[in-house]
Amino acid sequence: MSMKTLRKRLALVAVSALGAGLLSVIATPVANAAAADVTANSLFLATTNAETVGPTVTALGGDTALDKSKGFLAVTSSDGASQVAQGIGVGLLSGAVGTGVATRTSQLVFNMKGGAITDRVAIVATNGTLSSVNQAKINIATVTFTNAGANDTVTLATAAAHGILVGDIINVDAQDAKADNAAATVTAVTATTLSYSNGAKVDEDVAAAADNGNFLPTLTFNGSATVALRNNGQNPIIAGVVTPNASATSVTFSAYKGASLTTALPTNGTLIGTWIISLTATDASAAFSASDSPVAITTSATAGVITTSVDAATTGVTAGNPLFIQVIGKNAYSQALASGTYVASATNGATVAWGNAGAATAAGTLSTATVTPDGTDQLRIDPASSLTTSTTVVTITHNGNPVTTKTLTFYGEAKSIKIESVGSGRNGTSIAGNDATAYAIYSYRDSDGNKVPGGGAAFAALSATGVVSTGSSIRSPSRSVQAAAAGAMDNAVEALIGAGTDGIFGFTCLTSSATTTVTIAHTNAISLATLTAPVTVACNGGLGTYTVSTDKASYKVGEIATLTIDAKDTSGNPVSDNTVIAAGSVSIGGGSLVQTIAGTEVFTAGKRTLKAQMTTAGTFNAVVTLDGAVTKSATTGYTVTDGAVSNAEVLSAIVKLIASINDQIALLQKQLRKANRR
Repeated sequence: MSMKTLRKRLALVAVSALGAGLLSVIATPVANAAAADVTANSLFLATTNAETVGPTVTALGGDTALDKSKGFLAVTSSDGASQVAQGIGVGLLSGAVGTGVATRTSQLVFNMKGGAITDRVAIVATNGTLSSVNQAKINIATVTFTNAGANDTVTLATAAAHGILVGDIINVDAQDAKADNAAATVTAVTATTLSYSNGAKVDEDVAAAADNGNFLPTLTFNGSATVALRNNGQNPIIAGVVTPNASATSVTFSAYKGASLTTALPTNGTLIGTWIISLTATDASAAFSASDSPVAITTSATAGVITTSVDAATTGVTAGNPLFIQVIGKNAYSQALASGTYVASATNGATVAWGNAGAATAAGTLSTATVTPDGTDQLRIDPASSLTTSTTVVTITHNGNPVTTKTLTFYGEAKSIKIESVGSGRNGTSIAGNDATAYAIYSYRDSDGNKVPGGGAAFAALSATGVVSTGSSIRSPSRSVQAAAAGAMDNAVEALIGAGTDGIFGFTCLTSSATTTVTIAHTNAISLATLTAPVTVACNGGLGTYTVSTDKASYKVGEIATLTIDAKDTSGNPVSDNTVIAAGSVSIGGGSLVQTIAGTEVFTAGKRTLKAQMTTAGTFNAVVTLDGAVTKSATTGYTVTDGAVSNAEVLSAIVKLIASINDQIALLQKQLRKANRR
């Protein structure tokens, strides 16, 4: 074999011999120049476990895509700017501290890298020892070997990039059958050459043939196998294994860089990162952890993946729609649960089926379903029937242990529309103008008379009259309290109706002051049956005439009087329900109103009652001053007594008492005469 076909390799290897205690059963893949190097200035931890007997560490500096630990359980610190995913593990940057959990018999694979070629790098273990430590090579292209005097010399194409310094000790793996040149000292470094010598000239290449080579800077250890130091040079990378001490409850390993690091002072530089791994005798990675796992009801298959265990409101879910329970299963280390079996069951004939959280899930056919967790699971639940309201109790377990129990209500299909109440409106107010005042409060009822949610009702166009021309649903019926309506109706009317579970239907009033009957309708989504309900609506004007009256003609001081204002529009019909009583429009002689009129109070069916407390004896009037089209003021009279006894009343009482005494004397005399006759 010619010299030109032989490959020369130059390697700088560990000067300190590794004792037998540093050796372990390690799977070591062949080094690959294109391997996934650890990120500069970071400390990598292999969080994936090997399937072999021991961990996996790639030769010549490790590989973040291949290296695997043994017995690692979970990273418990959170990813962020200084803790990032790297390959099949996690890397720490900028001096970050990461935490995790592993078994006490674990073997943790690390990989660390400095920055500059002048960096020395060190790994330091506490409560553990280092083994299978290796380093990255320095690739040098297009070299020739010559001999001058006592030194062997390598002529380099890129001498400045290797970072080797005078005084570094190297071992030379000679080519062909020459003897190895061990423990050679670097004697000179120029811009184009690197010279070394140990007193022997074994690497001379008379032909000075061009070749490729690589260097490995010095790798040394302390006596307790807790520190590994790689000398300066390009690709400042160390990889290896940390094995916890037998009695340790935690193990820590840190990476440092700097020009002044030594095995005696391995922390005399810049901290790259620190892993603190808690050790446990029990592996809880396959068990469901309730405190770490959000579980909640959702109303849509495509709802976002939940982050808390807060159930969505289901009171607006209409008949025919399923409900869902998301289970974002995690173990005690906050890792996604990916083993074991979820078992879900539902009562009362409801069916269940598993799918992925946030994705469409097909309906099930049975009341029991199982699945292997993947960390983002979703259970779909459908009722036995959508025609009537029903409940079901859903139970989910993991490997027989409780996960959750939820009681779900499925609302049945609406069978009727019930008009709960009606408010009369003002002539000329409309839905289109966003100032509608006539309205109906309505609900849907199932076949058992239960209220059920549903979409908004529609106005039956054929029922339009000369009083009400159209209408629309302002709020749909639900089984949860909804906020006050906003938009299509007069603001004061919306505030008057307020929040509630029932629907609101607004109407457009034309100019006539009259009462009419129109129809609202709703089509069921399941049966497609159309439900209708008649609504008797009054459209009236504002104040025309009004009167005021009291519930009694006479009161005592301290008594509460009830006043009634009866108001009509100019057509003689009760004023619309949005007609307001102006502030300060009512005065009470001999007393005062129990509640001050704010100017927002309205009439109902043309009437408004007020309460007043009487405070002074005498004869008085209650006066109402409202700006009606006809009536401007109305008065009612009454008396108030203070409860004191008058002279006439005293005299009358004396006369009555004397008469009573006389009657008793006469009766006694009569009884005595009868007794004497005997």
